[in-house]
Amino acid sequence: MNAYQSLSADNLPESLAEIVDAIGLESALKLVEALPGVRVYVPQQMPADHQLVTILGQEAAMLLAEHFGGEALNVARCLHALRGVRNTEIWQARHLGAARLALRFGLTERQVYSILAQVHANQDQMDLFSTDTTESEV
Repeated sequence: MNAYQSLSADNLPESLAEIVDAIGLESALKLVEALPGVRVYVPQQMPADHQLVTILGQEAAMLLAEHFGGEALNVARCLHALRGVRNTEIWQARHLGAARLALRFGLTERQVYSILAQVHANQDQMDLFSTDTTESEV
């Protein structure tokens, strides 16, 4: 889950907020990773061999059952947030070259170059709005 360290609940869809409140961000992201865009029934009594126990672990699955037992949850895909994480990873690993990054992330080299250009442009924009006051004022 290291790739998700830059995410916070604020970056995720509202539909996932209740799940995050119930089982925590890391467990909610495990659920998104395993069942993106899927409607999943949460039993009131969580059997030890249930799919949710396998995905989340016993403790988080039990918490999910406590809060949502008897309900069907729509697990958000979180495409925007996860794409942002992927793009950040690509930027941080840019020294590997576009071909290796394309293979690693299942993209084309052209897509990798486009992502690198976009992230670079976004960083340049952030520099324009920086509140760094270390430079002497004229």
